[in-house]
Amino acid sequence: MYSNALVREDTTLHDLTVKRATYMGLGALIMWTVEPLLISEVNGLPIFEVLAIIFFSSFALTALRLTKRRAWHTVLKQPAFIWLAGLTGICLSDFAYIYGAQYAPIAHVDLIDYLWPCLVVAFTSMLPKERFTPQHIIGALLGLLGIYVLVHHEISLNGFNFNYFIGYLLALFGAVLWGGYSAFSRYFKKVPTEMIGMYCGLGALLCLGLHLKFETFVTPTWTQGSLAVVTGISGAGIAYQLWDYGVKYGDVYLLSTITYVARIAAMALLVMFGKEPLTWSLVIACSLASIGVFISGMDTKSFKQLCGRFSFMRSSQLSTQPEMPV
Repeated sequence: MYSNALVREDTTLHDLTVKRATYMGLGALIMWTVEPLLISEVNGLPIFEVLAIIFFSSFALTALRLTKRRAWHTVLKQPAFIWLAGLTGICLSDFAYIYGAQYAPIAHVDLIDYLWPCLVVAFTSMLPKERFTPQHIIGALLGLLGIYVLVHHEISLNGFNFNYFIGYLLALFGAVLWGGYSAFSRYFKKVPTEMIGMYCGLGALLCLGLHLKFETFVTPTWTQGSLAVVTGISGAGIAYQLWDYGVKYGDVYLLSTITYVARIAAMALLVMFGKEPLTWSLVIACSLASIGVFISGMDTKSFKQLCGRFSFMRSSQLSTQPEMPV
């Protein structure tokens, strides 16, 4: 009896931890939903100049936190491969996306880049003690279909072209890096979340070097500079750390599917603020992504019941159809 009570208590605590971590991951997605709107206001600045400001703001936030807590030793003692993995997953994935957009239309690059939630599901399912169910991959694929519907018009105008191959390859490379890093982060759960700020610090140095090498400095206005700093503190600082905790301890499969809703919600925000027009493709994409989240969040028993009802309805329709005359 006593041992059974302990097991139930441990299960309850585990469920609460998973739920709390999933909500934290959702918080990251909400912040990333607002990020395109903020970025649209600093479009006049060179790309790597903006990224240097964003990454440095994230690093500064973490540095202040570590200094206040006197906890620098928790990040400095991490092995080199942890630093390399974080720098690759967070910074190089951004670089791949940015450079991909130089060689191919942004809609194409965006669609390929948003393979990463599906890759998170695939990579995470390969880890020890991970559960993998059909509804997870179905939900993620429905979300990806929603993204395709969203950018279909622009893709139809430009067409997938072999001349854009380098851009496609870079976008896919960025998606693989971020998807792989998310699975890596889940596997190495004991790595402190503050390492995100350290990765961003290294990324800021890289971006500064690339900016000085390939770009001309443009003095940002007070508004542009402020928005870049806010984006760094929220999108690249707090959001990255919330996502890190979410994929480590939360329902990473559900979070991966909700990512598509966040992407479409970001487009809806741009529509609300007059940055993009309202189209039927946005409405359909929202519907597909919402259905994907619903399916991904179902337990196995409910999913089987839903499939059973669908099969029954389909068989009933077939049985009521009149026979064709011979």
